[in-house]
Amino acid sequence: MSHADPSGGRSTVARLSDLAARAGVGAGVTVLVSVLPVIGLIAPAVGAGVASWTDESATARGPQIGAATGALVALLSLPLTFFAVWVAAAVSPAATVGVLALTLVGAAYVVGSGALGGYLADRIAADRASRADTDREATASPVERLKHRYVEGEITDAEFERRLDRLLAATDDRDRSEVDRSEPTESVSPARER
Repeated sequence: MSHADPSGGRSTVARLSDLAARAGVGAGVTVLVSVLPVIGLIAPAVGAGVASWTDESATARGPQIGAATGALVALLSLPLTFFAVWVAAAVSPAATVGVLALTLVGAAYVVGSGALGGYLADRIAADRASRADTDREATASPVERLKHRYVEGEITDAEFERRLDRLLAATDDRDRSEVDRSEPTESVSPARER
């Protein structure tokens, strides 16, 4: 039995099963992308990036998801590794050592590039979120920006009231001038019409 995690409110088992599920998604994408020419070289990073991108956790877990994705891909390649070691053992002990060394280097590459892919996906998501916040602030009305500054404590109560009155007065004046422009002006006076 596991206890609830005080930071996220989720149990350790729930967090680990979610991590394993994300790693499974990443491993599947890695296997699919690995058959593509040239892009297959960065398949672990792509798979881990996709797995990290789908993560809905409040904290950035991209490198952990990426490393888990790489480890899962390395584990899935064990049958091929055992076959290669068996064939190399039939040739010579030096070939066996060479195959084992290449296997370790390959596993380190897959896990490392997976962690990098997860990290990059987290960075891209954070950059997009900060850009969206900036865009939202840029499109806010002057009154909304004033309210935000007041809530943040940048201006005092009296300053907020003074600026709000000035903004509302300017808005009323602008609305009145738009209404005046929209009313048609008559070129002929009513007295001449008779």
